[in-house]
Amino acid sequence: MKFLARLATGEVALWCAFWLIGTPLAVVWNVSGTCTVVGCGIQEPWFGALLLLLFTLSTIAIPFVSIAIWRSASRYPRQAWWQKLAAYGAKLAAAVSGSLAVVGLLVLLYMIFVFVYAAIDRG
Repeated sequence: MKFLARLATGEVALWCAFWLIGTPLAVVWNVSGTCTVVGCGIQEPWFGALLLLLFTLSTIAIPFVSIAIWRSASRYPRQAWWQKLAAYGAKLAAAVSGSLAVVGLLVLLYMIFVFVYAAIDRG
């Protein structure tokens, strides 16, 4: 729990927040979302449900991690030009992935609404 508090306040090093937390989470989000859309797990219902669960959990986690990366990049030292570039690049990546995850979360909420509405309307 202490690590999550340090992560949320930006006290974790930028390289750790970006490469060890943000990048693997983005890969899980991309793979599970792509497989859900393309239909990788359509033969096995449990696998499709697992992919949808992974996509949902990573969609919820990405905005939190994006804020953490943004805060870590704000604390990053900027003496050399490449340090400035790394900080601004991390902020750009955090903003783009956080925005896409929020859109993904809205799509998930819409899907839940449609399925619940259809179940209520049918019953």
